[in-house]
Amino acid sequence: MTSNRFLAYTGHLNLDVVLRVNEINDNVTLPVSEVTESFGGTAGNFVTVAQELGLDFRLYSIVSSNSHGSYIDRLRQLNVDLAGVRIVKSGYGPVCYAVNDGRRQKYFLAEGPMKTDHYAILDEHYSYLHLGTGNPYLNVEMIEKANYSKSAFDPSQEVFFKYSKEDLSYFLENCNYIMGNEDEIDFIFKNTNVEINSYVGEKHMVIKTRGSQGADVYAKKHVHVFPFAEINEGGDTLGAGDSFRAGFYLGLRNGMSAEDAVKCGNVVSYDVVKTGVDEFKISAEDVLSMAKKLKTEFIA
Repeated sequence: MTSNRFLAYTGHLNLDVVLRVNEINDNVTLPVSEVTESFGGTAGNFVTVAQELGLDFRLYSIVSSNSHGSYIDRLRQLNVDLAGVRIVKSGYGPVCYAVNDGRRQKYFLAEGPMKTDHYAILDEHYSYLHLGTGNPYLNVEMIEKANYSKSAFDPSQEVFFKYSKEDLSYFLENCNYIMGNEDEIDFIFKNTNVEINSYVGEKHMVIKTRGSQGADVYAKKHVHVFPFAEINEGGDTLGAGDSFRAGFYLGLRNGMSAEDAVKCGNVVSYDVVKTGVDEFKISAEDVLSMAKKLKTEFIA
């Protein structure tokens, strides 16, 4: 008998090597002020925050046991359900080198088995299927083989180099939510010759995150959701977008509209920019309460 779960979430579990620089620019050589190694990836960042919020989700990813033994041990310590994570004995990775100046990031990714293997898709029904980073064929397989009610397409920075016009058109047609930052969303619609306002409606919705400016929701109406607050000093955007997704699904899990769920996403990402993914400790109840303070504005 097929069991019911709230969310299936796909994406990378990367070993992250973060290189801190003063400014990302076009120079051939950039001086590095600090080097750190951590457990990350779009799915990894999401999992850390989502687990803290008590979300019901199943993770789908692929890693090599040659590189990810410690990472898998950490996920087990966090009591993350790993039934959807495929651990292969060959290869190495995925490993990501991230150059970060506190405002912008640039990534160099060695995907390992995420480039060649397939997800082990379980016989469960999910209310939501979130298609994150990973090669397009992995996300197509999830759409065609997984059992779910609604789906979200969220390729992140990979949209710029992995997806053809035909790929993007396929996901626009088959997914209910299209998610990304301003550059990613603009790229998707420009390269498919689709106009956002004509695309959205009963079946489709677009959620465009805008960093310190908040987020926009395109549905029957275009709504701007203001950020929780401004960060005046310090802050690091690494993992903020993935954390936004955790807050967003927390809102949906609690019966909120997409617009109000975006408020939860803004609250969570605000805290992560201040403290970092690993230091996120706000309870689900506090996130839901804090989200009520956020304002929205209808855009004509």
